[in-house]
Amino acid sequence: MTVVIDCVAIGEELMQEIVKETEDIKKKGITPGIATLLVGEDFGARMYRKQVEKFCEEAGFNYFNENPPADVTEEEVIEIVKKLNNNSAVSGILPLRPFPEQISDSAVISTIDVNKDIDCFHPFNMGKLAMGEATFPPATPSAVIEILERYAREYEKMEPKDFFEGAEIVVVGHSNIVGKPLAYLVLNRNATTTVAHVFTSMKGNLEKHTKGADILIVAAGKADLIGPDQVKEGAIVIDVGINRVKVLDEKGEPVLNDKGKPKTKTVGDVSFDAVKDMAKAITTVPGGVGSVTNRMLMKNALKACKINHGL
Repeated sequence: MTVVIDCVAIGEELMQEIVKETEDIKKKGITPGIATLLVGEDFGARMYRKQVEKFCEEAGFNYFNENPPADVTEEEVIEIVKKLNNNSAVSGILPLRPFPEQISDSAVISTIDVNKDIDCFHPFNMGKLAMGEATFPPATPSAVIEILERYAREYEKMEPKDFFEGAEIVVVGHSNIVGKPLAYLVLNRNATTTVAHVFTSMKGNLEKHTKGADILIVAAGKADLIGPDQVKEGAIVIDVGINRVKVLDEKGEPVLNDKGKPKTKTVGDVSFDAVKDMAKAITTVPGGVGSVTNRMLMKNALKACKINHGL
């Protein structure tokens, strides 16, 4: 019987833990705070900003929003970051990308105080991650680890250390935000780690790697990339992908809404219905890894708060 991992429940459990820890910190006269930096009005970035604000309110964090116009200069944005670095009420700084073309990602990220870099963008923190000494592991990769650790304890009745050690783990996707840091996180837990990506697929070698995975983590950003032919019977499948696709009818034609526009739905990188019965455990999209990601960001902000206040 396949376990459909309840990531929503994991996210709720994490939030309860975060709220309790926040209350304990507040008793010392300190309130954690997150500042977002959104340049312009990018739709996706604005939606994420609203989520962060919502979770800050739920956890009892202070929330700060810096939203300069799209035509702001790079120098002005860097000054905003420096101001946030010097604000003791700000525990963590979260730059929301994409930035306008006149603003360099690296210039902004390298300005962030490394002890306020709660999503591990700064090269210093990425270096610590690679060395197995992560202060703030990136939110999405650490959400995957959190899900697997809780799965190991609840269903495999194993300590996470024993669960990861020697396991054949394949990460599909090698982005700087998810794939690469996730590979470091599992490698640092002594898993046998393989990273496959678009160039693996172009050479026709993707299935060769994914079929050998005890734990298959897919973060490629391509709908239905992984079907039953790419999965080993009894594997644990974690789907990180989030894709918007058209809803099709039985003839393969787009289904239209009341306004005559194609309906869309959110799907992952894994063909869930086709793969589900082959897997020992699997996550869904929506309602999967994303349900845990923002909570891991909050955990990093709590840690940053303690570091910045010497707790």
